[in-house]
Amino acid sequence: MRARNRLLVTVAIAALAVALVGCSANESSSEVPVPLSTELVEHPDTNDGDVIDFTGEAIGEVMVRGENAWLHLNDDAYRITDSEENSGLKGYNSGMPVFLNAKLAGKVEVYGDHAHQGDVVTVRGTFNATCVEHGGDTDIHATSIERVTPGRRVAETPASWKITLAAGLSALVLALWQIERRVPPAWERERRPGQYRSVRMRRP
Repeated sequence: MRARNRLLVTVAIAALAVALVGCSANESSSEVPVPLSTELVEHPDTNDGDVIDFTGEAIGEVMVRGENAWLHLNDDAYRITDSEENSGLKGYNSGMPVFLNAKLAGKVEVYGDHAHQGDVVTVRGTFNATCVEHGGDTDIHATSIERVTPGRRVAETPASWKITLAAGLSALVLALWQIERRVPPAWERERRPGQYRSVRMRRP
């Protein structure tokens, strides 16, 4: 009897372990990929046709086409702060075009440009390495959008190196102007040659 009970307990524990492993496997398989634009460009076949989450800054402007619209989301380093606030270059711009319903696109309020930091949003949709519907272009057909960080107007204070450069150029222009004032033009020297002739030192 005891041996039978032990066997039942062992079988129950084994079944529970298998169930837990299966649940964890299902959870991991149901996770939506969150690739970067560089990964989508360099390895397009990895997520082609998959539903993905993509986060980036909305830049430029929305292009409405009937009931649908196009957005462009940048996920490079420059989406964190505006160019004036960045102390240095951090690579190149990169992002993804997003095709979605125009009503969903209306959730974006601020688009990034020279004077604004755009809304940072997360879209969920199907990634197409070569979209048949749009001439073979790479895009994301989004079905949902969520604003992560609201956009804002960027600081208008210029970078310190620009102020230093402007001050240096101003000083150079002022120095050249002073030199120009002290040296008479050629036509004036020809009109009054005696006044501007060079003075030779007498030998003792």
